[in-house]
Amino acid sequence: MAQPSKDRADPRQAEPTGSLANYTALAMSDAPELRAAFERWQASVLQISRARRLPEPTISFSYFIRSVETRVGPQRAKLGLEQSFPWPSKLGAGAGAAASLARAKQLEFEAKALEIQARVTEAYWSLWLIRELRGIHREHLVIIRGLSETALGRLATGGATLADQQQIDLAAARLEDALLALDEREFAAAAELRAVTGLDPGTATPTTDAPPSLSLPDPGVDELRSMVHEHPDVEAIGEAARAADELARAARADRFPSFSLRAEWVVTDPASTPGVPGSGQDAVAVGAGLRVPLWQRNYGEAERAAASTARARLADRDAAVDRALARLELQLSLVRDSARRHTLYANTLLPQAEAAYDSVLGSYATGRGSVAQALLSQRDLLELRIELVRSLAQHATAWAHLEFTVGASVARGEVPVIDDPKLNPEPAPGPSGATTTDEDALDAPAN
Repeated sequence: MAQPSKDRADPRQAEPTGSLANYTALAMSDAPELRAAFERWQASVLQISRARRLPEPTISFSYFIRSVETRVGPQRAKLGLEQSFPWPSKLGAGAGAAASLARAKQLEFEAKALEIQARVTEAYWSLWLIRELRGIHREHLVIIRGLSETALGRLATGGATLADQQQIDLAAARLEDALLALDEREFAAAAELRAVTGLDPGTATPTTDAPPSLSLPDPGVDELRSMVHEHPDVEAIGEAARAADELARAARADRFPSFSLRAEWVVTDPASTPGVPGSGQDAVAVGAGLRVPLWQRNYGEAERAAASTARARLADRDAAVDRALARLELQLSLVRDSARRHTLYANTLLPQAEAAYDSVLGSYATGRGSVAQALLSQRDLLELRIELVRSLAQHATAWAHLEFTVGASVARGEVPVIDDPKLNPEPAPGPSGATTTDEDALDAPAN
């Protein structure tokens, strides 16, 4: 996992090129949330050495206000050094807990990187979709205005009514309002993309990529479910549970004695009586201490509390897996459904709507069709074109969330061809085995 830069990049050097990969790279290098997760990881790593060190030694100094008279002379001062040693498993368990917490923070950093990548992808395709929708609305506004010119010509010759013209103007006004709304949505979507990538306000946010082709996950559902158990978020909770287990071991060590060693040096002045053997010789003493853990009940409660925390973490991990498995089913459903809908719109519904619109528009131009029919057909065509690009953006976004849910890239497989007779009905065979179209059926005499 790449480490984010510790200093914010110069905005002049962070101008996006417009590709999704470029926005993702910018987010990985400068997203504030990712930098915060990285620093928390580094802080936890630096705590490991602190957890395994011995307690600080104690240096003491005493000065005798009233000196103690001895045979070799009066004692003036005493200098002491003491070092304590906890029960052997205390330091090992503490270091193990710190290491597990550091590993958990590393996994949280990796999970945050996956989350930001998914958010960048979602923001990117949301902005791309709004811009595509605006282009579609503009094209249809041109069509409506052309229809309005046709209606004006027919109105002058009596071939159309003022109500027809007003209906067309109303449709044009609605499209203009939709374009203004899309402008505002684009402003908000661009701000979201800048926020998740760490770009400064006002930075241009081009979107030059096209959504990837339709695909379905190549791994089976069982394999994807096993990948969920290895997600950094899930493993981070498991590491936190292991840290709590180590803390329980450390609390258990408090129930056993700890030891201390000490050395003392007593400063002695020369004896007042001359000729005393060893006059003025300093005294040196060594000793040992033993901490007696009397409050066993209290220590036992601390150990049980840490064990309960470990069990709670394990339960949190199981809950996280359950939620992730539910999200996996949702994202798989969204991937399949968006692929199905895009295929249906592109191959069946949109061609039918375009053919119907051309037919209705031709009828209206020759005076056989009504304005209501033309506007209704145009609205159907607009809605289907919108759904076509929306399903493509939703498919790309669903893929991003699917890969975030499993915590890794997912191999892509081909989308099977939809062969639904309800969507693509075969012409009914005629009496001689030939097929008959709907027009032939309408022209055939009734039995």
